[in-house]
Amino acid sequence: MKALQPVAENERLPLLDVLRGVALLGILLVNMAHFSYPDLYLSFVGNEHFLSNTWHFTDHVTRFLLDVWIQMKFILLFSFLFGFGMAVMRERSLEKGTRFASMYVRRLIVLLLFGTVHAFFIWDGDILTDYALLGFVLLLFGRSKPKTLVIWALSLYLLFSIPFVLSSFVVETGENGMNEWEETMKTEYESEAKQALEVYSNGTFSEIATQRIHDRMTYMSINGMLTFNPFIYFFSSIPYFSMFLLGAAFAKARILHDPDKHQRIHRILWIIGLIIGIGGNLLAALSNQQLYLLIGAPFLMLFYVTTLTYLVTKTSIARWFHPFATVGRMAFTNYLCQSLICTFLFYRYGLGLYGSVGPFVGTLMAFAIFAFQMALSLLWFRRYRTGPLEWIWRSLTYKKRLPMKRTKAA
Repeated sequence: MKALQPVAENERLPLLDVLRGVALLGILLVNMAHFSYPDLYLSFVGNEHFLSNTWHFTDHVTRFLLDVWIQMKFILLFSFLFGFGMAVMRERSLEKGTRFASMYVRRLIVLLLFGTVHAFFIWDGDILTDYALLGFVLLLFGRSKPKTLVIWALSLYLLFSIPFVLSSFVVETGENGMNEWEETMKTEYESEAKQALEVYSNGTFSEIATQRIHDRMTYMSINGMLTFNPFIYFFSSIPYFSMFLLGAAFAKARILHDPDKHQRIHRILWIIGLIIGIGGNLLAALSNQQLYLLIGAPFLMLFYVTTLTYLVTKTSIARWFHPFATVGRMAFTNYLCQSLICTFLFYRYGLGLYGSVGPFVGTLMAFAIFAFQMALSLLWFRRYRTGPLEWIWRSLTYKKRLPMKRTKAA
């Protein structure tokens, strides 16, 4: 029996690294709202709130474009890649005759520890803890066939959509009781937003830390994590988990490994993703109806995946995506570094720009940060095999100190 090792550099699928890099850019573009102003609370208030009233025309246009092309698509893509990665690791484990479950559980525990530190000590918008917890459920589907995984993914996603379908009818009928409840909730969330704005803009390090914990606990109470209610938590996380399953299905069916053998699937997904993805997201942005976003986001995500697959594997411009691939190869490190950079830029203990940057400038800053990460990642991989936090994660996962520096032979 041969011990399972991290995937070697020459065994990596370049397309996956490109997709991870692109996903990180999309996630940063969306997260800039949470980094730069109290979007956690204002997202429940609606498009019109005390901060949006101060925005310029370019801010509103930028917000609209982000809603159509970016919002939700790239966190779904990142989730898709998480499930894809699990299936690939399991296949490699089976090929080498090693025990996969125990190794993957260690991997998830380390991820959970990193996520907890990130959420409570750096930035409350952490997603790593959710991925780690949902990863334990994903293990139950390790032996499932691609068709079974797709059926589960679709069924769960449709189940999650039911309340949004019902709420759309409530909005249309204009129930007075529901309207009063919504107004009360909006008032409460707007008050929370103003408190967060004041603390992150002018508070001390200690006050900011307290506010961050408060914000994280609010998020955890919304999704059921704080009350330890596994049913509410899992239900609220279905969009992520459905993409876990879909990504695992793609990996097992080798749809991205061998795009030439699956041209028909790629073509169908591209056409459907283009039509339903763009149509659904336009309707969502214009009507502010979450149901349309739920419909359009996964299809547009698949449109992005199939488009990038073609560009990376079939065209001469594939080399243009190499910088994205280097960012994607150390996605874990770059994701956490985005939080460190942005909290320094926006919180009072850093440059204190919180609340003073609208979507337009925030988007420009996101591109600048990502360009910096591209350059840094390219320089890093000249000397090292893997990212620094990836090295720690993998060493703890495989219970041994793995090589980090490149050798002349490497």
